[in-house]
Amino acid sequence: MTRTKEEAEKEATSLLAEAKKSGVVFAELARDNSDGPSAPNGGDLGYFQQGTMVPAFNDFAFDNPVGTIGMVETDFGFHVIKIDDKEDLVQIATLSREIAASEETTNKLFTDATKFEMETIEDEGSFSDIAQKSEYLVRPVNKIKQLDENLPGLGAQRGIVQWAFNDDTEVGDIKRFNINDGYAVVQLTGVYSEGLMSAEDASATVLPIIRKERKAAQIIAANQGKAMDAIASDNNTTVSTASALTVKSPTIPGAGSEPVVVGTAYGMKEGETSDLLEGNTGIFKIEVTKRTEAPKLDNYATYSNTLKTNAANRVNSEVYNALKESSEIEDKRATFY
Repeated sequence: MTRTKEEAEKEATSLLAEAKKSGVVFAELARDNSDGPSAPNGGDLGYFQQGTMVPAFNDFAFDNPVGTIGMVETDFGFHVIKIDDKEDLVQIATLSREIAASEETTNKLFTDATKFEMETIEDEGSFSDIAQKSEYLVRPVNKIKQLDENLPGLGAQRGIVQWAFNDDTEVGDIKRFNINDGYAVVQLTGVYSEGLMSAEDASATVLPIIRKERKAAQIIAANQGKAMDAIASDNNTTVSTASALTVKSPTIPGAGSEPVVVGTAYGMKEGETSDLLEGNTGIFKIEVTKRTEAPKLDNYATYSNTLKTNAANRVNSEVYNALKESSEIEDKRATFY
């Protein structure tokens, strides 16, 4: 329908008056009379941001409160507007800013680190006490190797490792190092010489083995000559059945890898019972209840070729390791790295 401007204004004024009457449903009025694309939706334009509409329409919508009904003229004609609702616009942004220590903070950090270094040098034996008093964290690092680079809690600190292995550095020496986040004050507390390990250092590895052997001997002595059911009853355990055991994969369910136990079983006859056996995880007494022979192969060529190929693939590494073990090598990499 084409109207003159006067006709359109007259129609819009009439609809405005109708819209302001009590009980009139604005959506029905818009659906039945609007010439705009929002007519099927009852004139509902949804939510829109400021600046989206033409100026006159925009100003009316954002300058008036919810519930206001009015008319504005734009280049598109006359608009009867009702403000149904408004929502606050929230803008979200990520602000990134590099945080750098001030000169005052940097100077204080340097002063504190230097003071701690000087105090510990004066009394090497009180390193931990002074650190605790100053509320500094002490990180013990055990058995650093000459070519190590990363230190627990400090990351890549090759300079500290080189200092520790320097011929001029002695046990008890203390030195301050610059690190990424500040300073580390380091003390060399011990040196491990190449060769046979001392009894004190070896005790951590050997003592568990000795305890295991002694305990195994006690258990065997206490249960010698007993039947399997009696051993289970006296030691608060149960007799279990393990099936489908193979020498290639000597794993017993509930016990783990036990090559000695499984190997012993393979040397026994069906129905035979073993003596008490010392395994990796405990003491065992076994009875072979059934043996299943492996199926015979018509041709062993495939198996033979597999063994041959595996052996050939190991030649290069085995020769290299043999040459390495038989050679006198003086490793100087730490001097240049």
